[in-house]
Amino acid sequence: MVSFILSKFAEKRFSKLPKNLQERFILKLKELKEHDDIFSLLKVLRDFEPATHRLRIGNYRLILELKKQTKTPVDFFVLDVGHRKDIYRK
Repeated sequence: MVSFILSKFAEKRFSKLPKNLQERFILKLKELKEHDDIFSLLKVLRDFEPATHRLRIGNYRLILELKKQTKTPVDFFVLDVGHRKDIYRK
């Protein structure tokens, strides 16, 4: 079972998004929890420490950090949420 934990920063940015986008994000994360191979849906990020993966939801991105990788469970820490034009700026 996969779990997603939002950082305080990501939670704050998530709360500022429109409600329809918030619902879309929640629905996508619920779908991912049920997916057999979550790593086939996530893209690996390189040279973007501490982030390890990203999830694309339309024009928005979730920046994720893999916390624990064993057979089960897998924990992801959501570092940031935002539009694709802003999310990769440091």
